[in-house]
Amino acid sequence: EVQPRVRGEEDGRPQEEARGAAEKAAATAGEPGQAGRGTAGSAEPAAEARAGGRSTESAAGPATAAGRGAAAATTAAAGRRRASRREEGRRDVEGGGGRSARRAARPGSAARRGREEAPGRRRRRGAGGLVIVRILAVTLLVPALAAADVSVRATLDPTQVRVGEASDLSVEVDGAQNAPTPRIAGTGGASVRYVGPSTQVSIVNGRMTASITHRYSVVASQPGRFTIGPITVEYNGKTYDAGSVALEVAAAGAPAGGGQAAAPAGDQLRLALSAPRTEVYVGERVPIALTLTIGQVRVTDLQYPTIAGDGFALDKLPEPGQRREGAAQVVEFRTTLVPLRSGALTIGPATMSLSLLVHSRSADPFFGSFFGDQRRPMELHSEPVALAVLPLPEAGRPADFSGAIGHFQFDVKAAPAEVAVGDPVTITSTISGDGALDALRPPAIAASDRLRVYPVQVANQPAANAGEKVFEQVVIPLAAGTVALPDLRFSYFDPGTRSYQTVDRPPIVLTVHESAAAHAAPQITGGVAAPGSKPERLGRDIVFIKDAPGQLRPIGARRWRSPVFWLFQLVPLAVWLGALAVQRRRQRLSGDVRYARYTRAGRDARAAIARARVALRAGDRATFHDMVAGAVHDYLAAKLDLPPGAVTAQSAAARLRGAGLATDVAAELEAFFTACEQARFAPACADGVDMQRTLERDDSIVRALERERRLGRSLIAASLLLITLARATHAMAPAETPNTIFFHANALYGEERWAEAAAEYERVLAVGWESGNLYFNLGNAWFRAGDVGRAVLDYERARRLIPRDPDLHANLSYARELTGNTGEDTVWARLVFPLAGHGTTDELLAAASAVYVAMMALLAVALFVPVAAQGARWAAAVAGLALVVVLSSAGRRLATLDLPAWAVVVTHDEATVRFEPSAGGTAHFQAKPGTVVRLLGAREGWAQVERGDGRRGWVEQAAVATI
Repeated sequence: EVQPRVRGEEDGRPQEEARGAAEKAAATAGEPGQAGRGTAGSAEPAAEARAGGRSTESAAGPATAAGRGAAAATTAAAGRRRASRREEGRRDVEGGGGRSARRAARPGSAARRGREEAPGRRRRRGAGGLVIVRILAVTLLVPALAAADVSVRATLDPTQVRVGEASDLSVEVDGAQNAPTPRIAGTGGASVRYVGPSTQVSIVNGRMTASITHRYSVVASQPGRFTIGPITVEYNGKTYDAGSVALEVAAAGAPAGGGQAAAPAGDQLRLALSAPRTEVYVGERVPIALTLTIGQVRVTDLQYPTIAGDGFALDKLPEPGQRREGAAQVVEFRTTLVPLRSGALTIGPATMSLSLLVHSRSADPFFGSFFGDQRRPMELHSEPVALAVLPLPEAGRPADFSGAIGHFQFDVKAAPAEVAVGDPVTITSTISGDGALDALRPPAIAASDRLRVYPVQVANQPAANAGEKVFEQVVIPLAAGTVALPDLRFSYFDPGTRSYQTVDRPPIVLTVHESAAAHAAPQITGGVAAPGSKPERLGRDIVFIKDAPGQLRPIGARRWRSPVFWLFQLVPLAVWLGALAVQRRRQRLSGDVRYARYTRAGRDARAAIARARVALRAGDRATFHDMVAGAVHDYLAAKLDLPPGAVTAQSAAARLRGAGLATDVAAELEAFFTACEQARFAPACADGVDMQRTLERDDSIVRALERERRLGRSLIAASLLLITLARATHAMAPAETPNTIFFHANALYGEERWAEAAAEYERVLAVGWESGNLYFNLGNAWFRAGDVGRAVLDYERARRLIPRDPDLHANLSYARELTGNTGEDTVWARLVFPLAGHGTTDELLAAASAVYVAMMALLAVALFVPVAAQGARWAAAVAGLALVVVLSSAGRRLATLDLPAWAVVVTHDEATVRFEPSAGGTAHFQAKPGTVVRLLGAREGWAQVERGDGRRGWVEQAAVATI
């Protein structure tokens, strides 16, 4: 199955990290006595409701697959029956009735058997040679025919809901696997949110069908009837209309569609948004709490909440906390926001999606307990929070104030404190506190005649805690003696005291000695100082993005998946077998007189008929009759292996009838011999018309006897022409070129808008195109955005396409080091399969095909050129060894990279791998972001994975993404 790489409208990765914790709290609230048992009994994650996730489930139901399989099987069986009945190899695409009428019109049928029975029988022997050509034609025509069969339909389930409840909108595109997201012209006032795609690929009786389903969540805020659509899909330059769907929305307390009464949740579910104070300052980091209270109800499919509003920057929601308040369970999300403008600011309302488990009555006491629960999608809304945002005061603002707001501590250190002239000294400034650290500008030491300074940079080593930021500045003393560094001070605004604060640090004194190099040789003014004895410390980072997209190809298009490539490998073998057959024929012709006579019979007969035609035009009757009679006489003697004197009309006709030749040809042969004898022994009875008729009869007999050897040539030529036209038509299909999107994404990356650049790169993937450079740039964008797991994911995808790229190896190695994972091949693998890491599977297979063709060509040369036979055989042996090396390396890549289902952990924090597919299962081990695991199976939102050391376990599907 194919995993489409399309991001949703919201970043759902951190939301997926806390799904297990939230659902556990929900299940605990619904069953107070089962607080420690997890959510295996009630919480069932729904993959189609995850924002920004990647679906690995099938979009079509089993009934659809079964119907398609039956139809394909019926069509295949009917095609085989028709092919066995038809002598000319025509394909009856209509099927059904009219069989007897068509049989009467076909050559060789009962209605025409008296006239065409012999040619029909002779066709049967040659028709067997066309089977391979027909199979090749059908195989190559199937992709072109299947690509044109595209249908689109839209469904809404359920069609009747209450205000605030969600309905699922599915748009299925059958016949295409990379169709873009549909275009919805109108929503009628309802809120339509894109959830994500899912794909299905099935092969039944050799026929492949593919489909993609785009899913949306539809929610209405007021009752009424809403028409969603028209819904259209643009694919391969054509527009497909899925029509419109209608949604009936009842009031919140009214039954939907005449069903049962209002939602049983009542006041058992509450969502509240709060802030510790309502008066804040611009740029201040304000704590925000979002509290979900779950009463005596059971819920599942909890999604991370979203907070509406503008004019503020909101941090990502972390994993929620849980606590119990009486009989209710409380799930609390805590984050911070930063107001970006002064004045009145409205935060919220907050929205959270979940499913309420409602127990429906069942007549069966056993199955009712298992299948009686129904999921009712709901959306909870909180009240908004109003904030009064104050501007920073102008009075008392220090000159060195750089915009820091909060409460901070400031510390400065210098190391080493005793150096020689020209040796570097690192000044480390540490700022910690509870304010916004991202936009801090640290204090810097200014240059002087005794100090050379370099710009301040963020330290490479991570900070000790989340509320701390470390800066480094390198200074170089230029003169010996005692050097006092200038005072460093840091100013910030404290919202608690509503005043500006300044932290001063005492000056740092350096002891500088004369450099040893200064006594050895005079120092040139302005020259570079000699390096110290300490090893040079080099920085490390990822390599910059690629400027061009490289070779774009359809997603998943691989040469080893193409049947044409494997069928082509039969051509060199067929050529060599043909050359071997020609060589054997030559040897037989030179050593077998009877076979040589049999082979040349047709050519000699046609030459004799040509001489008879010349004699006819010259009026030489005697020569004409001798030539005509001799042509057939010698032809039959050679073909039937008879002595020249033993060929008579009766003996030849009897031998031909015994060989299965048609009766009318044997009778025609007897009449021809009679006419020839009459013309030769009674020349007065023969005229010009009889001579012309005799010549035509002679020519028709020879052609009829030779026809079976040339049978099917026209059909073969027509089949090859059909194949050529089909491939040409398929190649001329219009293709989208997403270069503009790629270059726009590069521009966003250059502006350091990492998340937007990643979204643009994924737009190229959404329309069905991929390349190694595209995945490389996408990995860089994720790395800069702080998502190392997804960076490793796209670097691994790029490694499948550009394995020799040094920039890719550098970035992937760096990302693996940050996550503590390594993925290098063992030494024995590099020795046994030396080319596996230096080329893609397609490149290795193409090289193997070229070596294979060269080997077969050398073997053919050894057959036809005796002088070079020995050298050609040695060269073919060397080519065979090279073929083994290249093929084994290609097989290694197929077995270890392309065929297994690999995935990468894409969570921000470590993912817990458990012994069983349940949130309450015992933890087995922790998988860091960027860890490459092998997928072994899936069950109800959980994926079974295997680590490199062979340890297996179950992890939530949202925590991993397939390569």
